[in-house]
Amino acid sequence: MSRAYPLSAGLLFFALLAAASLAPSARADLSTASPAPLGNLVKNADFQDRTDKAPAGFELSGDVQFRYLGDDSHGAPWCLGLESGKARDDDGPRRGSISQLVSGLDAAAGRWYRFTIRGLPQENFSVSDDGLDMKVEFFQGDAGFDGKAKRLYSIIEQQRKDLSVNGDRRVAGAATWHTYQLDVMLPSPLIDRVRLTVELDHGNAPASGHSQFLITDMSLTRIEGAAPAAASALTATDQRPDNLIPIGGRFFYRADPGEKTVPARFDYTNADRLIYHDSRWSAPFAGSMSAWLRTGDLDLQGNVVRQDRFVPDNVTVSFDDTSMIIHTHALPNHPTGKFPGENPNYIQEKNATYYIPLNPRENPQHVATDQHNANHALPMGPIGIAANGVVFFNPFDAGSNDASNIMDYCCGHPAPDNTYHYHKYPICINSPWADEGKEHSPLLGWAFDGFPIYGPYVSVGVLARDVKGPDALNEFNLHTDADRGPHYQVTPGKFPYIIGGYWGTPDPRDVHQRGPRGGGPGGFGPGGPGRGPPGGPPGGGPAGRTGAGPG
Repeated sequence: MSRAYPLSAGLLFFALLAAASLAPSARADLSTASPAPLGNLVKNADFQDRTDKAPAGFELSGDVQFRYLGDDSHGAPWCLGLESGKARDDDGPRRGSISQLVSGLDAAAGRWYRFTIRGLPQENFSVSDDGLDMKVEFFQGDAGFDGKAKRLYSIIEQQRKDLSVNGDRRVAGAATWHTYQLDVMLPSPLIDRVRLTVELDHGNAPASGHSQFLITDMSLTRIEGAAPAAASALTATDQRPDNLIPIGGRFFYRADPGEKTVPARFDYTNADRLIYHDSRWSAPFAGSMSAWLRTGDLDLQGNVVRQDRFVPDNVTVSFDDTSMIIHTHALPNHPTGKFPGENPNYIQEKNATYYIPLNPRENPQHVATDQHNANHALPMGPIGIAANGVVFFNPFDAGSNDASNIMDYCCGHPAPDNTYHYHKYPICINSPWADEGKEHSPLLGWAFDGFPIYGPYVSVGVLARDVKGPDALNEFNLHTDADRGPHYQVTPGKFPYIIGGYWGTPDPRDVHQRGPRGGGPGGFGPGGPGRGPPGGPPGGGPAGRTGAGPG
């Protein structure tokens, strides 16, 4: 639900107030700061440019804490936390806000914009009166116009209802990183500035411990074209874009006027031009092709990384006559757990290539797996790949036991060969997508037989795993509709979680990429000393219930 906010001209800036428990050595460190996503107008979007009080460029007010999460969540070590703990006796419920004034908008180039944040509601996070908003306020110079806001707490409550069983040992599956987004149109071509704000009011969580809504990054990007569809992909529209060149299967290239050829390779610089058509025209790789090789991980040669390194070509895509060819360094582009820990394996950079059939066909000889993998219907190791270059594994560990437990908050962990992978619905892959359970879930990736894998919802509040009758998922976790054709959907908390077997025939070139038998032990448990990024406090964050458990 979104709502309008009247604004008065000459709004005052919020005071910089942040209670942060950071080491004295914390400092601005631009050498390791992540570059803004392609087209992102927010400065210092991931908070790496910082003082010991606040990230540079942001205005903080009230009950906001600038926090170092440490190695327990080394994909997002710095965050802002909106506190919802027990109401204080002096001035009532908890309140706080995080904002940035973004200048230099060019309405002539397009008036639709998308505001996104990556947020994690901790398990006890609670507000009354739906008191958590993200909002955009419009300005022409110093004059304020109206604004638009979106309430987030009802979305959090829906996720807790539907996705709790997706967590470790089937609890707290919604307490992980999600992408939340708000699409707005500039109300006037004269608008040249906007203020982006995440605001908490009426925090009422229990008194014990911290209870926060954590934010790791913010983004404002311009949406090309007319009014966007209701937000499955970073660039999505119900209308066919102009200048499309067919590539194969459901893929097209959005060419410049007069351009006649498809690029030999797609990477983060042109991912928004690689268009996929199902119920919408979308760019599934946009915002997902770059990643970081983090301090403490392993590089290609197996050496421990001593300083964060940006990997712009973490994922690249090309095509031949029959296949989409995905080359990946296999680095997750989201927060992860602490590895090694209880899981003795590392996250390691890889050099892998996978082939996805463009026109998949049902294999009449297909076989679905059973609860204990006795028929070996699915191979061990990779069985598919997400749009961020991280591979999917089957539901089993090396002992043919259910491997859906003991994962990090993003539902992944590294295998014995140090390949980070998913055994179940990887909620964090939704970046740059926002799946709020308001429509059919967006595309997550592909199985090696070429059939696409989608998120858990089929319509408003309806999970695919709960559908009965002719539209129900079969034992392969697959069903068919008019827009998507045959497709898999993930089933949080319900075996086989991602796919239950290949409905089609995998490309034989993927066989040699299958890797070790099994997904390795889990990634939870106490962690030992943290590694920490350059410029951060020694020792990392506190060990928690999960390797990615900030708290």
